Amino acid sequence: MRYKITLEINAEKYGNILPISYQYELTSTVNNLLMADSVLIEEWLKKNRLNMQDYMQMRLFSISNLYIPKIYVVDDRLHINIPRIQFWISLFPSIGTEQFLNQTMLNREIVLGDRVSSVSFNITEISPISPVVFSETMEYQTLSPLAVVGLRPNQTIEYLNPRNMYFGQFMVDDLIERWEMLYQEPYMGDRSYQLKLLMPERRKAVTVYTGTVQQQKVVGYMMKFRLSMAPELQEIAYTLGLGDKINLGFGYIELLKKESH
Repeated sequence: MRYKITLEINAEKYGNILPISYQYELTSTVNNLLMADSVLIEEWLKKNRLNMQDYMQMRLFSISNLYIPKIYVVDDRLHINIPRIQFWISLFPSIGTEQFLNQTMLNREIVLGDRVSSVSFNITEISPISPVVFSETMEYQTLSPLAVVGLRPNQTIEYLNPRNMYFGQFMVDDLIERWEMLYQEPYMGDRSYQLKLLMPERRKAVTVYTGTVQQQKVVGYMMKFRLSMAPELQEIAYTLGLGDKINLGFGYIELLKKESH
């Protein structure tokens, strides 16, 4: 299930300036809210025939970047010039999910930022998005950078460009692995796929774990693309994201909206 989360900015508390690299902090903050009440999350997971080990082991939700219509950028800072903004969250468990989100997130405060600047937000609305019917061919756009990791011969990692011959295969292999983890059985469906870019990709490097010994730069791509594969894998991609580093706020996709003429 997918939901739109509306945030109201409490500028009087810390101001309205956000660091450009906030994706990890947003994902981590939302995860902390979902896990804050052990009774609520265990009841929700039980309704969906899951448990806390499943939740910790699998990526059961994915998050978009913040949607900020009015903004200007100065160096590595985002100046927000609008009272309310949004982001979207997708969760694989569907039973009781709206109630669970309302109990754990609605009317809560979240603070995003770093030692230089932070912004306080209040979660004021959680709105369900209409379900999607999945088919063999879907067109998507990224709402957060899509990162796919490859391993060089010297065992160091590299972030693959969407035009790399292994990009699509690694992405689909990961979807199959997650399907098998969710359903606890081997995937016997169609493993073939076709990936076609619908416009030139845009590279985006994001620093995560800023100011810690784990600080690193993740490279992903903003893109519009057509993806053909089994519908059950389309559902995993749409709900739980595509590629690697989803737990850091990468790989969130949305259906490509057709331009009207």
